[in-house]
Amino acid sequence: MKVYTSFLNNSNRKDKMEIVLSCILLLFLWQIIAILINNEIYLPTINQTLNSMKEIILEPRFYLDMAYSIGRSLYSFLLALVLAMVIGILSYSNKIIRNIIKPISKILESIPTMILVLLVLIWFNKDKAPLIVGFSIVMPILYNAVLGSMLNIDKKLIEMSEIYKININDKILKLYLPSIKYNLIPILISTFSLALKVVIAGEVYGQPTYGIGTMIQVEKINFNTSGIFAWIVIILIISVILDIIQKVLLRRTFIWKR
Repeated sequence: MKVYTSFLNNSNRKDKMEIVLSCILLLFLWQIIAILINNEIYLPTINQTLNSMKEIILEPRFYLDMAYSIGRSLYSFLLALVLAMVIGILSYSNKIIRNIIKPISKILESIPTMILVLLVLIWFNKDKAPLIVGFSIVMPILYNAVLGSMLNIDKKLIEMSEIYKININDKILKLYLPSIKYNLIPILISTFSLALKVVIAGEVYGQPTYGIGTMIQVEKINFNTSGIFAWIVIILIISVILDIIQKVLLRRTFIWKR
């Protein structure tokens, strides 16, 4: 057991080292190519990007832009999660509802994000559009996870609960909800991260008063490529933080696997 644990630790260290080296190589290539091109509009250097990032963070509206984008993403994600739970349970209980929802879910999954953004902008105002786009993209993912988790419950467990006449409350609390929980938690943060990216894309086109996407569009209009790269770095940092949160959630949820 000790040998196996030691092997895993060495393997993890090796993986981390390779990831760090890959990041260093990418940064090195970025800097070299930027120096060779020698044109900030096409590709800024790392220093130019960091300077733009510093300017963005020091702007009074920076925290408002961050708060509005994350707030829209969180609102659309939570709304999608609640509806996915409700509709998923109803679809599991009633095959007619499941068949009605199936084509709607497929349509939402198939529509390219940019087309959906443009349609939503035609139908709704610029402040609501990013939120609706975020909801529309993550809703099918969460719905399929909820429905799939219930459909994949071991039939023998369901039969056993019926034989022993376990009441509906205990079935929900001890059979259905744990199954939904273990299927949803691994995708929650990644789905929220997707919602954030889609909301930002909606903001780029919709141009609400505040939002990360709004500021990216402003940088584009001003041909400030270093500003766009700075926002990419900020979004990347948010994604890394979300990834860390997801790992913590997974560790705590699946602690029995350890």
